[in-house]
Amino acid sequence: MLSIMTLPEVPHALPDADLVARIRRGDAAALRLVVERYQQRIFALIYGIIRDRHEVEDVAQEVFLKVYSRIDAFDGRSQFYTWLYRVAANAAKDHLKKRSRRPAVAFEEEESLPDRGRGPHEAAETAELRRRVRAEIAALPVRHREILTLRELDGLAYTRIAEILGISLGTVESRIHRARERLKRRLSSHAD
Repeated sequence: MLSIMTLPEVPHALPDADLVARIRRGDAAALRLVVERYQQRIFALIYGIIRDRHEVEDVAQEVFLKVYSRIDAFDGRSQFYTWLYRVAANAAKDHLKKRSRRPAVAFEEEESLPDRGRGPHEAAETAELRRRVRAEIAALPVRHREILTLRELDGLAYTRIAEILGISLGTVESRIHRARERLKRRLSSHAD
């Protein structure tokens, strides 16, 4: 079993290529640094696809174990981060397929921080709008949730999204457009 917590230190400034080389040599401490470096973004990506906060950590752990055990599959033609994103997106989609026969998990509402500078009525309206948008995104098909997560939440450029998903730039543009349109329709159809 891989124990990341009891490993010697690896310099934090190492570039990804050096970390990959160390992981290939079986250096689990290098994996720990990869986890520290990319954990938040991978968690956000996985959550954007599976929309279940309780399962995100398990899927993320699976992703980083795959990185460690399958590092030789990384051929260096793309950036390491792009490959890692692809591994995470595929793991999240595989997780959705596995649970597809189980009953749907209720959308879990995030706790909101108080909205300073607004009155209680405006803060409640803003919180309700955020909840509705999250719920409508969660109801979108996986490929629309995935593309919106990469673009809107992670702020990735279209070219980077194309590289991560292994699709053309035109496909990225059309999927983002369709996902946004579908989200707009869902939100307007449920408007009070």
